[in-house]
Amino acid sequence: MNITMRKLAMLEKSLIEKEEAAKLEGYITNPVDSAFREQISKLMEKVRVI
Repeated sequence: MNITMRKLAMLEKSLIEKEEAAKLEGYITNPVDSAFREQISKLMEKVRVI
């Protein structure tokens, strides 16, 4: 369980960093799929509850 939580946290952090990097480079559209990011966030919430 601990490994799962760490991996999801790392993935979530990576997605956030990609979004920030794209904003700094001047991209208007988000390079990260919003549905995928939502799924990761929901999984993190479920893991935290357990």
